[in-house]
Order: sequence, then structure tokens, then C-alpha cells
Amino acid sequence: MTNPNTLLIRLLTRLRDMRLVWDIMGSLYNGRIYNLIEELYDDIAKDLDTPDQAQILDAGAGRGYLSVALASRNPDSHVTGVDYSRMQVRRAERYRREKKIPNCSFRQNNVLSLDFQNAAFDAAVSVGSIKHWPDSRRGLAELYRVCKPGSCLIISETDRDVPDNELRKFVQRFRLPFVPEDLLFWGLRHVVFGQSFSQDQLADAVRLAGFRNIESHKVKACPYVIVKAWK
Repeated sequence: MTNPNTLLIRLLTRLRDMRLVWDIMGSLYNGRIYNLIEELYDDIAKDLDTPDQAQILDAGAGRGYLSVALASRNPDSHVTGVDYSRMQVRRAERYRREKKIPNCSFRQNNVLSLDFQNAAFDAAVSVGSIKHWPDSRRGLAELYRVCKPGSCLIISETDRDVPDNELRKFVQRFRLPFVPEDLLFWGLRHVVFGQSFSQDQLADAVRLAGFRNIESHKVKACPYVIVKAWK
């Protein structure tokens, strides 16, 4: 007989990945997560290797924080952010206008079937998105397809192996109104981080997609892992 907790985790994970949930709740999440992983966005923007006048893809752009950071650091390049939530795309475009960044655009698109030609991008990034993809292998295959030979990929995700004490510290900073801390911890542990990737799992997934020269490490500022690779 299936454990009731297992059934609940499966249900909540499905809800977590639904487009409608992100359309409705995305703004609440955006406001909470930015202050917690702003340093991560900045580090990725600094570390991404790009040629001059590059075309850069941000897969699962959310409100566009990383896309705008990349566009700001690379004014001669263009950043395209995609997200499967129509409302998140609207929020990202609004954020871009607020920051007055001209070399950045957003569009609704599914990473499992990207609406771009082969070898369209010089670099690609994705943060906190792959755990939501129904088929991570297919999504990574699409990133591989749309990247040019020699392109740099940086992908980051919540760390499945984060120790409880570190996750507790993150929970205390993440706080949601009217949600008890213990309940939030349970949700993050079992539904978010528990259904994510470890450092080795993420590196292996990127390698299986065909990327090479894999580098990976855990993030010091927040419980995330980063994988950097090249096509």
C-alpha cells in the first residue's frame, strides 16, 4: 500500500509544476526568491562565457532577474528569456522596462519544444527551472540543439542533498506569510528540494545530453548547485 505522505508529495509536486499555479502565484514567489538568490544570479552573469554580440538564452526565465542581469553585463549582446507561464513572461517584460534594458526580450515557450532553429544561441543558462520540466532529458536535448558548437551552458538548481540545518536557515529567510515555519520546511524538503537534483545528478544529466568539460559545485550563498559545461 502506498504511503499517504508519498501520495501527498506527488500531488503537491504536480501542483508545483502546473502553469496555472505559476500564472497565479508567480508574483509571490518572485518577490521571495530574488533577495535569497540575487548573489547567485550575479555570479552566473559574471561566469557565463560569451563571445561579442552573443545571442544568449535563459530557459525558464521567470520574472527575468537573470536575463536582465546578463543583458546589463553584456550590452552588445541580446538575451532571450523564455518561460511557459504567460503571466511570468508579462512580469519579466515589465521588470525589463523598469530597468530600462533594451537588449533583452521575453516570450512564452516550452523548453521541451523550443521555437528556435538549430544552433541559434552562443550561450544558455537556466536557474531553478529543470526540476519543473516533465522530461529533463528532452529539455536538455533541446538546449543542446539550439546552442552553437562551443557554446557555454550554466544550469543551476536547488540541491537535493542539502543538509537539514542549512535548509532550516534558508527557510528562516524564505518565510511566507501565514505559513508556519515547520510546514514550510516540510514542503521545501519533500516537494521542492526533495524532487530536485543533487550535484552529481545534475552533472550527469548535462553530460548525457552531450555537453562536455563538465564543472560543478555547490553554491555557498544558498542551497543550490551549479553545473557549467560546453557544447
